[in-house]
Amino acid sequence: MSRLQNPERLQGIYRTIKEHPGHRPGFLARLLGLNRSEVTRALPALERRGFLVSEDEKGGLWPFSRGK
Repeated sequence: MSRLQNPERLQGIYRTIKEHPGHRPGFLARLLGLNRSEVTRALPALERRGFLVSEDEKGGLWPFSRGK
C-alpha cells in the first residue's frame, strides 16, 4: 500500500520534470531536496492525478499530456 502523496509536492515534482525534461530521477531529486526514491515513488501518484510522465530507455523523465 502506498502512502498518500502531498499534492503540492507532486505538483513541484511535475513542474521540475517540465523544467528539466529528459533528466533522471536522481538529478530531479537533488534539485528538489528529496531522495531519488521519493521522486520515483511519486510517479504513479502523478499519473493518477493526470500528470503524465514517460521514461526513456536511459531513465530520463519526460512530461506529456493526453491528446484531446
